[in-house]
Amino acid sequence: MGLRHRLLNCQKRLSKNLKRSATTYLGTLPPHLEKYAEEYYRELREYEKICNKTDILDEVFKSQLILCGDYHSLSQAQRTVIRILRDILPRLKKEKKTLYLGLEILRARDTVRAQQFLNGQISEENFLEAVAFERWGFDWQNYRPLFDICREWNVPVFGLSPDKMSSLQKRDQFAADIITNWSSQFPKAMLMCLMGDLHLAKNHLPAEIQTALARKKISRQLLTVHQNHDELYWKLAQKNLELKTEVIKLSKRNYCILNTPPWIKLQNHLKWMELTAVLEEESDAFLSEIELEAIRDPLHDIHYLVQEIASVIGFDRKRLGGLDSIQIVGPQNRQQQAGLYLYPQKTFLLSEGFGLNQLATQSAQYIHGEMSGFKKIFNDVFKDFYPFVWVEALGFLGSKLINPRRKCYGEQDFRASKTPLLQLAARHLEHERKKTTQSLLNPPADKAQAFQLIQILGKLLGQGLFELIHRGEVSQNQLKELFQSNFDETSGQLYLFWVQRLDRWKLRDFSYRDKL
Repeated sequence: MGLRHRLLNCQKRLSKNLKRSATTYLGTLPPHLEKYAEEYYRELREYEKICNKTDILDEVFKSQLILCGDYHSLSQAQRTVIRILRDILPRLKKEKKTLYLGLEILRARDTVRAQQFLNGQISEENFLEAVAFERWGFDWQNYRPLFDICREWNVPVFGLSPDKMSSLQKRDQFAADIITNWSSQFPKAMLMCLMGDLHLAKNHLPAEIQTALARKKISRQLLTVHQNHDELYWKLAQKNLELKTEVIKLSKRNYCILNTPPWIKLQNHLKWMELTAVLEEESDAFLSEIELEAIRDPLHDIHYLVQEIASVIGFDRKRLGGLDSIQIVGPQNRQQQAGLYLYPQKTFLLSEGFGLNQLATQSAQYIHGEMSGFKKIFNDVFKDFYPFVWVEALGFLGSKLINPRRKCYGEQDFRASKTPLLQLAARHLEHERKKTTQSLLNPPADKAQAFQLIQILGKLLGQGLFELIHRGEVSQNQLKELFQSNFDETSGQLYLFWVQRLDRWKLRDFSYRDKL
């Protein structure tokens, strides 16, 4: 069984298990909701052609009304809108055009409060209280950056929801009237509206908008942008196109952005449901951030991820016994480490929380430690630099096996940055490519700075290794050898060998911002 086949099997198992868990929580939909959802899913079963980021940005720029799908519990859904805004707002400003942002998370009556918040007239706390944001039930932290960019670019915000939540059809009608009224009042402006995914079926909100526009005898170019539909992802995966494709055209003025795998979306939603259920039970109690993290049971996720990543690499999962001895060490117990990395010896030091990316990273590093016997502690900057670049690389690679869309900085980001650390990374890569020398660049003498550079270079190496796997340029045995390596004094030369392979394909020369 090849690496890609193992990887797809792992991903399908993840999706199946998470979908089963979500169904257990939610049960089946009521008949009227099931019909409404089916109308949406039916439209996203086929696509017309594969496009790119530039194509959809051009479509956005020439449209007057843009409807963006919002999977509320997935922060990536909101970040995609932010990335689109960051790309088109400079172009709009250059052409002296105005943009308004409509949000389903706000009621129409909240529009004045939203503008006061953007103007700095009321605090964030007072704003959230005034708009009763808790009724929404989703994480404000995911939506706050939308307000930040609107404040930065002076973009007015308006609400799309009625005072009371009624049927989905009535909410479509209400939002359509709001959108049409704003467009009628500001005919030369662009309106971008963020609504729940299911609202975007042609016969739902788009049809209601066309009806409302017709009543006012006005015409507008409407663009619909869906996000991360599961069935389309798996269709692309069958053709080995899921990582090469970020935007697809469904039909005229109807697109879908694919930047999050189905199981990541499901995992985010499941965690949100679990947390919501606990908070409802503990509504009268104050829960600290650490207690909230504990609700999510990271140990269960770690056990599962270790087994799945090992199956992709090709290790016998029985050789990774002793998982019951893994312990979680939270932030309150890490002060003595001064932020430096200790390799997990039956222990996970969770410096970045319990997100799936972080858990997958440390699960892969755990596998490496078990299979190689690597138990070093980062201590000597010069001696430990390249061994720990490899540890970071294998961790990031493991997270990419679970979340293929995870991002990291590329060489173009290094060159363009004014940050000293990224500039140092750019010099490091430049030195590697000098044909006249085989010597490695000495790392910074400062231990904290050296470790930050390790993380940057390690992620970039892990990203490149993942790309090579998908190109069929890494064999099962080569991958297993890396995870079984103790990374001794030859780790620097091993690093050079692999980065030279990456550079033949220009796999490190990219920008973090290239993707949506």
